[in-house]
Amino acid sequence: MNKIPKGWEVKKLGDIAITSSGGTPLRTHSEYWNGNIKWLKISDLNDSLIDNSDEFITEIGLKNSSAKILKKGTLLVAMYGSIGKLGILNTEATTNQAICAIINKKDKKFEIKFLFYFFMSAREKMLNESFGGVQKNISQTYLKNLEIPLPNLTEQKAIADKLDDSFAKIENAITNLTNAKENLKLYKQSVLKSAFNGDLLPSTSPTHWEVKKLGEISNYGQKKQIAVENLKNDDWILELEDIEKETGKLIKKSKFVDKKSKSNKLKFQKGDILFGTLRPYLKKFLIADDDGYCTSEIMPFTTGNCITNLYILYFLKSNIAETYISNAVYGTRMPRLGVTSGKNLEIPLPNLTEQNLIVAEIDKRFEVVDKTLNLIDKSIQNAKNLKQSILKKAFSGELRSEI
Repeated sequence: MNKIPKGWEVKKLGDIAITSSGGTPLRTHSEYWNGNIKWLKISDLNDSLIDNSDEFITEIGLKNSSAKILKKGTLLVAMYGSIGKLGILNTEATTNQAICAIINKKDKKFEIKFLFYFFMSAREKMLNESFGGVQKNISQTYLKNLEIPLPNLTEQKAIADKLDDSFAKIENAITNLTNAKENLKLYKQSVLKSAFNGDLLPSTSPTHWEVKKLGEISNYGQKKQIAVENLKNDDWILELEDIEKETGKLIKKSKFVDKKSKSNKLKFQKGDILFGTLRPYLKKFLIADDDGYCTSEIMPFTTGNCITNLYILYFLKSNIAETYISNAVYGTRMPRLGVTSGKNLEIPLPNLTEQNLIVAEIDKRFEVVDKTLNLIDKSIQNAKNLKQSILKKAFSGELRSEI
């Protein structure tokens, strides 16, 4: 640990706190569940005060498990998966075994909120020092051995109050920035709505537009499957997870040898529209920048000579298309858009000149919006970084002059 300020102590958590973990009543016993005792799992931790839970257990479930009633004011720390996720109980509750509960010993050495912020500052350290395979974890023993810089209780409370105030202001700024992002996304949809209603440009008139089905103007659903043994190691294989939902841009480009897939693929060419047809990926659309292959959850297609692919891509991203697709999908667990339904999607279609004018206007407006969205994202990240900077100052004594 770095040098601590004069008058502070360094204590291991186990020396100043009592720790425990909970338990999970057997799911096979229905009488253990749906009672009136709050039962928390890691997804219930919110880095704030916790008032409620998604699940509840009964008295008999409590007695027949390692779960235990925890008092209001107990600090909770996630030990599995989302390591370091935090919560402070604002009510009595129980937890599962993946959560460590922390309470003061009788000779109270810490303010709960001060310790809460310490764990927030130590989250990256805990993640780096976690162990395990698929699901990383830390243990109670690890937590008990964590060294904590401790001023006196009065200074702890002053530091926690200062952090509360600073974080509230930062969160308010992040909320305002997030709201601005949502408003810009709504604006983009309003642009698309105007575009396909014929209101975006005064030089376009929808009175002479046609309405065509996607199957009439493209080869949607006509691509043949390619046996996987015919693929080469350096062939590009696209999966839905490779497409970023918000922007429709590629996250990564993997070769066949990296995917190790055994299912047949659909071939696409550079310039084809790639259309995700499986929920939750129904809003993923992309124009291919190279030849490649994709899984059956993606429908590759191209349009005729009198159609601009970007015009079709923008239409697919509009709420008009989204409403049709949402109503046309079938299946419950993983709904998808059938080939026939995809072919029957109706598209308002001006002539090629007007299509290009509309696309150019959308591009121009979206360019401005996207630049602003990027600036907002950077500002949000800067605000989050500021939190870490303030935490670092708090536990090195640098906030002393401000409290």
